[in-house]
Amino acid sequence: MKKNDFMRKLNVSRETLNSFCEYESLLNKWNEKINLVSKNSLVDIWDRHFLDSGQIINHVNAYGKLWVDVGAGAGFPGLVVALLLRDRKIDCDLTLVEKNTKKVFFLNEVIRNLNLKVKVVNNSIGCIEPLNADILTARAFSELKELIQIAHQHRKEKGICLFLKGENYRFELDKTLNYWFFDYDVVDSLSNPSGKIIRVKKIFKR
Repeated sequence: MKKNDFMRKLNVSRETLNSFCEYESLLNKWNEKINLVSKNSLVDIWDRHFLDSGQIINHVNAYGKLWVDVGAGAGFPGLVVALLLRDRKIDCDLTLVEKNTKKVFFLNEVIRNLNLKVKVVNNSIGCIEPLNADILTARAFSELKELIQIAHQHRKEKGICLFLKGENYRFELDKTLNYWFFDYDVVDSLSNPSGKIIRVKKIFKR
């Protein structure tokens, strides 16, 4: 996928596209030092990471005050969301949770270089007080069963969750429904034919 295709699919400005180019440059530089993402995936970063992460913003109807991204890693989807929120002039606080200190250094470097207003929490999600998120997201972090447990603890009662999943999403859903009741819908991915976005609302423990 080319940059202009990404810009068209997510309707981003030229200025924001330039910010994504700087993000790409920083990621390539830091990935030589620490293992942020697979080197092979960087060849197709605009589709594999930027579009895959950014598409979730189209599935949020009301943004609320706080967006929390769990297991932020290299900033997917958290930093991508931050750039898109700024591009669309949407006022929403964004918190990234990441326990790996080296990855936190990278996240803060991107935040500083791109002048983003993002808070990074260097801790395990299981070790912090409830965050009361209006929106909670995760990508390539954990199985759905654990994500629902995290959402139960850190999401506001009327908040929503957006989880990016691959071809095994149905197995994860069936397994998780043995332990939890929750309202959900499944949306096709723009970037991966076998990928899905699982959007979760009400959550109750069985």
